[in-house]
Amino acid sequence: MELPIFTPLSSETAALLPVWNNAVAQAQDLEGSLSFSCPVVASQNGATLLLGLAQERTAAGRALVRALWFDQPVSLWLPGEADWIQLTARAWKCHITGPVFRELLEQARLRDPAADLAVVWELLPTAQSSSSLPPQPVDCPLLREAEIHLELLRPAGADKQ
Repeated sequence: MELPIFTPLSSETAALLPVWNNAVAQAQDLEGSLSFSCPVVASQNGATLLLGLAQERTAAGRALVRALWFDQPVSLWLPGEADWIQLTARAWKCHITGPVFRELLEQARLRDPAADLAVVWELLPTAQSSSSLPPQPVDCPLLREAEIHLELLRPAGADKQ
């Protein structure tokens, strides 16, 4: 298994953050690629990305869990000055409490006292490029099916690596 090389954010990209209610992410879900809107994308240190979601038990949350468990890439589109910036990243950590989670939640509530985040994903960027438009995001309502163990969600062929 080859480990990806993580790259810090460019100064131009870091200057755009945080992005509120205008970023799109894409990760692999059960039926393929899932594009979804992100309430916030930020960075604490100019190296990692923080992606906040208002709900955890959605197809978006499930896709990010799959990305973490099965080392699948996550793509992000941020609005740049002229075009969109596309970032490829790897899921690194999932925060549901603690200082990283609390700091992003406090920033959200400074903007809107009624804002809420259920989870903050920490992503490590591996590539960046310009893009004309992001994919069209879909709504991700709360999941209704029962929770199942993640081993049952293993992608086909993952055991052959």
